Amino acid sequence: MVGELYEDGDNRRDGAFTIFYMGINLGSLMAAVISGWAANEFGWKAGFFCGGVGMLLSLVIQLAFARSLLGKIGVEPAAKRNLNEAGEKTKQPLTLVERDRLKVILVMSLFVIIFWAGFEQAGGLMNIYSQEYTNRMLGGFEIPAAWFQSLNPFFIILLAPLLAIFWRKLGAAEPSSPVKFAMAMVFLSLGFLCMVGAALEQGGDLSVKTSMWWLVGAFFFHTLGELCLSPIGLSLITKLAPLRLASVMMGIWFCANAVANFVAGIIGSHIGNAGPLAIFGGIAITSFMAGVLLLIFANKLIYWMHGAEGPREEQVEYKSATV
Repeated sequence: MVGELYEDGDNRRDGAFTIFYMGINLGSLMAAVISGWAANEFGWKAGFFCGGVGMLLSLVIQLAFARSLLGKIGVEPAAKRNLNEAGEKTKQPLTLVERDRLKVILVMSLFVIIFWAGFEQAGGLMNIYSQEYTNRMLGGFEIPAAWFQSLNPFFIILLAPLLAIFWRKLGAAEPSSPVKFAMAMVFLSLGFLCMVGAALEQGGDLSVKTSMWWLVGAFFFHTLGELCLSPIGLSLITKLAPLRLASVMMGIWFCANAVANFVAGIIGSHIGNAGPLAIFGGIAITSFMAGVLLLIFANKLIYWMHGAEGPREEQVEYKSATV
């Protein structure tokens, strides 16, 4: 539905998905604070009650504003509408352009697995590291380890509108999706370099507590990477997937996330044998190399997009050439 708000080639789409993504994380941050506070003060029933009220409130907002803000978008499936507008009774075979665009989605999904396999260490290795090996004292107050998990949604809410404006201001100079994905890999690598710094501060002595600012830096760079990949990936699906396969391809996209979480668990299980320095350093190197590899093949991926991220005239050119 967000993708349908914009014409093909409109460079506002990535920024819109970034704002959409910020909204998701704003809800996540509010939910943790409100429901968590209610459960702590009044018991689990109160926490679940707040969650239910929040969901009902979202339904009221949807019913009240959807038609006025979105018009007919989402009322009828886009694929069915286009089929009726074209006067066709049956679905046509995939064209060469559509097959090439599906290849881009599948290739980018592989890099998504690499990114999230590293990123999802936030709830595992990095969470353990903040609990066991980080000096969390701020004056006379010890910051709870769980609070570091709020840094990601906080940075998303802070950075998402700035990044959306930045993409919009770049105009024709805005990087392509493969280049943004490569940037995400580099940011992920920088985040784990911060964790390498923390491990080096320990010097192999696990009894030493490291500075909490290593973790803050890691979450900052990881969030920048997430904003260069996750909302951009959602936007990419709406640009490339044929309408009749859009939901399927979005499902495949999230299947890549599921695989990444499984891989993240395997990586995290080796912390006892390899040690934090080897794990953090290995992820930093792997993500950086993945970013370099993506940059090398970026032009080929852009070619397979057949103008999906270019101006409308360019898309007409591509379609005419393939016909």
